[in-house]
Amino acid sequence: MANEIIIKGLANSRTFQKFAVRTNQKYNDAVKQGADSLNKTMEDMAAQQSGVKSSTAAAAGPPKPPLRGIPGFFVAFAKEVKKDVTGS
Repeated sequence: MANEIIIKGLANSRTFQKFAVRTNQKYNDAVKQGADSLNKTMEDMAAQQSGVKSSTAAAAGPPKPPLRGIPGFFVAFAKEVKKDVTGS
């Protein structure tokens, strides 16, 4: 019974409604910014990786070890996505 009173009170509260709308907008903005940032990072890493491939092919030195940690993960992930998209 108390739950029902609280829910009805919040549903009818203008202040709570404004709070809920602002919170939802900020959440959606944060998700969009995170997705945009992730896409940009993946594109940058893929471009960097393709640049590294061409420079190592031209160089006579030993091959470089793969990236480790989070950058290595994103590079490997971008390669796998590229394989899936291109079918090769």
